[in-house]
Amino acid sequence: MNKRNLLRYASLTVCISVLFSGCISFRSDIDGAFKAKSVTKKQLPPVSVFFHFSHLEQQLGYDAVSKIAYPYHSFRDLFGESIKEFTNIKSFNDFTDEANDIVSVRRRKMLDSLKSAYDYTIHLTVKKENSFAKHFFGYIVSTGTLEVLPYAYSWDYIITADVSNQAGKIIQSYTRRSQLVTWNQALLLFLYPFYTSEITTEEIYFESMKDIFRQIENEGVLSM
Repeated sequence: MNKRNLLRYASLTVCISVLFSGCISFRSDIDGAFKAKSVTKKQLPPVSVFFHFSHLEQQLGYDAVSKIAYPYHSFRDLFGESIKEFTNIKSFNDFTDEANDIVSVRRRKMLDSLKSAYDYTIHLTVKKENSFAKHFFGYIVSTGTLEVLPYAYSWDYIITADVSNQAGKIIQSYTRRSQLVTWNQALLLFLYPFYTSEITTEEIYFESMKDIFRQIENEGVLSM
């Protein structure tokens, strides 16, 4: 095989690998899920609730601390469906942390004002973390083998909710965990439409929030 044919063969191999690259995603069950077999709805007094959202991301081994991240693109829609678990919220408001809040006096004052203006505050924190070393090694393997060898990337999602009263005292805390694993390999393109990372991520968000809100409702926390 002469150099010209070898170059054509190499170029064709790269093109096929790129065109047919794909990935599939799976997730674990929700760790810490509410285990009540039956839920008895209670007639609770109407209350006002302030939702404080914090979205964090950290690559362990690369980031020393968690960084403020942008909310997942469909977070608002997922929250809108999850909040239907509550039966006694007469009004609510929300606030989402931004990276420059530490230097914004106006936003810090706004946050404090909102917390004191509502009967309860639910501080919902969504943290996404992974291992920088594992992801970097996976990138080397994938690119070095033109995605012929499969490699898995994983993200851990930790969703916590701290419920506090108007005085600022935390009265209950909840945590849900799940892991998203995405496999990359050239021919996985054919399975991608059935195991997309987008729908899997949405399931983690939605099921975690819905389950936390369901437990808060069942325990009557917003009437304490």
